[in-house]
Amino acid sequence: MSGEAADLNLEIPGSTALSRRLEAILRHSGTGSEQAQTARGWLDLAYEAAYGEHYTAAAEAAERGLQAPGSADPENRLMLLRVLSGVHEMRGDSAASAPYLQQRVDLLRQLGRDRQAQLEAELGPMLLREPDRVEAEILARVAEELNDADAPAIARADVLSSLAVRRLNDEGPEAALPLIEEACQILTELGRVDALGGARMFLAHAQLLASRPREALSTAELALESPANRAVRGAMAMLRATIRHQDEQPEDALADAMLSTDLYAACGVRKGAASAAALLAGLASSLNQPETAVLAWRVAVQQAELGEFSESRMLTLALGQQLLEMEEHAEAEKVLDSLSVRLASSAADYSTRGRALMGLGHAVTQQKRPLEAMEHWAEAAGQFLAADEVDEAARAHLAAGALAASLDRVELARNHYERGLQLADQGRETDPLMLLQALHSLGHLLCRHDEPSGLDYLDRALRIVDEHGTDWQRADITDTRARSLTALGRGREAVAAALEAADLFSESGDEEAAADAEIFAATVLLQMGQAEEAEALFRLAAEQRDISDALLATSLEGQLEALRDLGKLVAAEQVQRQLEHLNASLGDQPDAQQNTDQRDFEG
Repeated sequence: MSGEAADLNLEIPGSTALSRRLEAILRHSGTGSEQAQTARGWLDLAYEAAYGEHYTAAAEAAERGLQAPGSADPENRLMLLRVLSGVHEMRGDSAASAPYLQQRVDLLRQLGRDRQAQLEAELGPMLLREPDRVEAEILARVAEELNDADAPAIARADVLSSLAVRRLNDEGPEAALPLIEEACQILTELGRVDALGGARMFLAHAQLLASRPREALSTAELALESPANRAVRGAMAMLRATIRHQDEQPEDALADAMLSTDLYAACGVRKGAASAAALLAGLASSLNQPETAVLAWRVAVQQAELGEFSESRMLTLALGQQLLEMEEHAEAEKVLDSLSVRLASSAADYSTRGRALMGLGHAVTQQKRPLEAMEHWAEAAGQFLAADEVDEAARAHLAAGALAASLDRVELARNHYERGLQLADQGRETDPLMLLQALHSLGHLLCRHDEPSGLDYLDRALRIVDEHGTDWQRADITDTRARSLTALGRGREAVAAALEAADLFSESGDEEAAADAEIFAATVLLQMGQAEEAEALFRLAAEQRDISDALLATSLEGQLEALRDLGKLVAAEQVQRQLEHLNASLGDQPDAQQNTDQRDFEG
């Protein structure tokens, strides 16, 4: 509030200070009613309540203001009466608004402001709410009549402000800007500080909508430097945070978002506080302040729930996802499970519940409960289908299939993969990369379990790569095809495919994957009794590729085995010493870091 309430801290906060301020908001339920000592204090509370769409509270505060010290001041009284008439008009109750409007007209006449009184009596509700198109035409004519040196300028400012609202909606911000700018100029010349805050807020938002961010920023800063209630200041801090975020000034934007959250929460503008806290959470996360981000998401959820806004569901989902990113899996489970249960009782938001279930699945997977995760993802697929989000349903089945495959639940994995592929094929705007994933996963699974039909899926995946994918993806699928051919007992074809994959990986700049493919080809050759060719490939990977020590150790082990098979014991001893030296530098890690693709030779 202006006048009676001290300004909130404007310093740019560090993460610790931010956390303290956010925790303070979380501790404050926001249900208590504030008190003021003067008419002007009650006026600020009334404006803030009205801005937060708490119309009953706004009317009560204005009524209290009419009885408080300072209410005899004509300007205070006029403003309080305007709030009372405006609040009832915004609620659609013109009958309740009329007596206050009449009291204001009577007071204007007592003050000798007859022309303004006449205009307000004639225009009435048009100045208190958004006018319709017919009323806008009337206001435009009145504005022209008031464009006169002898006319009361304050009346023209009122008319221009109301007309600007209609112009903004009908013709866009550029059409409304001249009207708002003139209204602000009039109020500035008359020294009407009480009305300037709201007018500047309107102007700044219109400037931003008109893609004039520099002008909007200047207007917002002027509003923040001048007396204004907390709702106006909160809005201007949020606007400044948005512009600074767009200008890639995250630290400054973070401070503004915190200030906006503080101001909005303090005066009960719940939707504004939730939006500001959500922006703050995103900024904190981008600045690697995850703990602050979690607190900010909690504040966003709290404020949305206090305001009973449906946005609380998406904000709760964002909180759960932030906790997952922080690997706070148990806490993420609590948040997402609660959200899922809450949404289960409503058929209104299948999409959000599907996303909550997907996150819940990830949370329980990390807590070593994969069977629960598969159930959550299967249920998520159903939710996405109910929301007509076919691609998301496909992704849910593919996730469940991958988890089932990792547990060697082959039939369950196959069912999920096939369903995911079926959905991916029928999506109206299917992501080709998601279709690629479905074909790749199902093809590999089938081949690994002796079903040659898997190769058809891999071949189709390669055709999609040609049109939509990257060179690396072609290399990856070719590599999978090589391993699948091995599982089907087609060793020579597998070697050729693996060497093709190695060349493709190398062309893509992935030397590690290229060497891995060569080592795989060498291993197949070694198992086929072609030790000489195998030794050459193992040596190539070890000597001509820039690879990790762990993969180098795998290559040396294969080379050592091939040399022994060939009876080249002197060369084998040299490789043995090189391997021992490498293993010593790796400590106990080599065994744990063996090439995971050895699974392709199991069973």
